[in-house]
Amino acid sequence: MSGIRQWLDLTKSRGMKLGLERVHEAHKSLIQSYESTIIHVAGSNGKGTACAFMATHLNRLDQTTVMFTSPHLVRLEERIRIDGRPISEHQFDIYLSFIQQTELDLGIELTFFEVTFLASCLCVRDIRPDVFLVETGLGGRFDATRILPADLCLLTSIQLEHREILGDTLAEIAAEKAAIARPGKPIFVREIEDTKARSAVENETQRAGQEHLGESPSSANVEWISIDSNSSMEEEALALVKVVLNHLNYNTEWIEESMHALNWPGRMQHIEPMSWGGALFVDAAHNPSGLKRVLPSITNHVASKKEWCLVFGCTPQDDLEGFVQPLLELCKKHPPSNVLLTVPQTGRYPGVPLSELATLDWSCEQGILHAATPHEAKLFLEQLQPEYTLAIGSLYLIGELFEALHLYGSNHLELFPPNTQR
Repeated sequence: MSGIRQWLDLTKSRGMKLGLERVHEAHKSLIQSYESTIIHVAGSNGKGTACAFMATHLNRLDQTTVMFTSPHLVRLEERIRIDGRPISEHQFDIYLSFIQQTELDLGIELTFFEVTFLASCLCVRDIRPDVFLVETGLGGRFDATRILPADLCLLTSIQLEHREILGDTLAEIAAEKAAIARPGKPIFVREIEDTKARSAVENETQRAGQEHLGESPSSANVEWISIDSNSSMEEEALALVKVVLNHLNYNTEWIEESMHALNWPGRMQHIEPMSWGGALFVDAAHNPSGLKRVLPSITNHVASKKEWCLVFGCTPQDDLEGFVQPLLELCKKHPPSNVLLTVPQTGRYPGVPLSELATLDWSCEQGILHAATPHEAKLFLEQLQPEYTLAIGSLYLIGELFEALHLYGSNHLELFPPNTQR
């Protein structure tokens, strides 16, 4: 590991520090202004997909983009994508060196997330893309990405999540996320059925702005987007992105084609053939609402298979059984040949132990197998040679499987590679 990467790795020990003072000071030192249109996206589910979808359609309109998302699937460079492709290690290291020196000059300590975000800002400064697409890390009000002078904001679906940080109620969480609203600028918000949460968003956007960021507080321009509650994740993304791009006067006549061209690594991604000849379908549904939303599409996939194998592993949940329930019901209705339980190793929090996963009411035709790690799960798959495999439960699970299966460095990590399979 190079010296600059060792420094970056050390920033992980600083933990997660919500607050904008450090990153705002570093940003002012590094970057004076932007020439790109900046789109800032927050939400509980679908925010990364919305960014990736916009990048894909803009690429097909011959618009250049830089996209910042997190976490990464396999390699850190995935967090910064230039026209869909991860930034090079060499260029990333150059930006890290600038940030490290700035940190020393200012006498501050930046977090891992702040450093990677600032690297994306330096990339935009140098490349000057048409559009800079930015996904929040956590919440909105105190997320490092909030310091940007965004031209337009998008708030996707909101669910109860990260309650220890964002608040105990949906209204409190909605307010934190809606705080990405910029004074006098448009913010598009997915319709919220909960009346208290909707009021929280309206109250927050009516007094948008943070004075310590140089903003003069005033009302943002809110537009609610009505979406059927039974819509799929892809249908929701399509509706949200279409409204945003129409507002920016981009042609959206054939936007459905862009959805089919998108290859969002680790999200509703179909890969074949694998080394054993079968197909692999992966999705990083990481919370209850996300898992519930993708199940209809997944059910359509497995229902037509003579045999299939489920690989599952996840990070801690407030209600593990409630989280997994849709998947348990899928297994009852369309039993897999095997259920392969495993434990992600690289998440912010330790993965749920096999002993806990084993207590759930799994249904399968042959047996439930335990793999201590996703790398061990890969060995099981090579022995079982299933015709079709569904891997789901956590982005860290999918990332570790990608690494074990040597899928990194391939076009499976690009947003819109040629001959993408969806």
